[in-house]
Amino acid sequence: MKKFKPTVCLLFFCFLVCLGEDKETSRKILKLESAVAELKDKVKFLISLHAKEIEKRFKDIEKTIKKEITDLQNSLKKCCGVTPKPTQKPTAKPTQKPPGGPDRRINITADDDLYVYLDGNEVKLKYSTIWDVPDTVVVPKGTTVIAVKGRNTYADTGIIASTPDGFFRTNSSWKCVNRRQKGWEDSDFDDSTWPPASIIKQYDEKPITGIREDAYWIWTDKPSFKTGDRTVYCRYTIPKSKRFFQLE
Repeated sequence: MKKFKPTVCLLFFCFLVCLGEDKETSRKILKLESAVAELKDKVKFLISLHAKEIEKRFKDIEKTIKKEITDLQNSLKKCCGVTPKPTQKPTAKPTQKPPGGPDRRINITADDDLYVYLDGNEVKLKYSTIWDVPDTVVVPKGTTVIAVKGRNTYADTGIIASTPDGFFRTNSSWKCVNRRQKGWEDSDFDDSTWPPASIIKQYDEKPITGIREDAYWIWTDKPSFKTGDRTVYCRYTIPKSKRFFQLE
């Protein structure tokens, strides 16, 4: 039989010893990992436990504060006869309406063609070419200027208008010219150099529905069809006291 050399035997012994130590080390590592996992679970549990405890304490404190407030309110009521007002949400302020009465309706016509503007805005008319059938125009509160363009195409001429109660009516307080000027229909147009309207005649022998008898037919001072002004531009500046339609 062959004999093993001492060096080989020593190496084999060392190998067996190392193998045993490795297994022991692995067991220790597994135990440590298990312990760490268990510790993590305990920490999570403790955290959740404390969170519930904190929430419970907070609710208890809130309940205590509310009770103290109620007790103070009751004491105040008994002592001084004062009832604390509950907190109210701010309410929106009601929309303020312009002063004065309702919008006015003015009946207006021209012999022969008619165009009407309120503060520069043209009003659509239904009977603008029928002289004996007036159009009814709504004049809103706050309107500053009523502007009218009239055109004569045959024989007699004139512009006439009035509200049913006579609040507005055509007379010499209107102004008329025979030449179109830029922006003549606007509220901020300067008509200080315009002459007063000329009164052609008062009302008419043939009544016009909606026109008062104290309204006047107006034009420039040249109403003749043959030699006079065929087209005129008239303005009525509503006095400040009437712009919100408060009867004087």
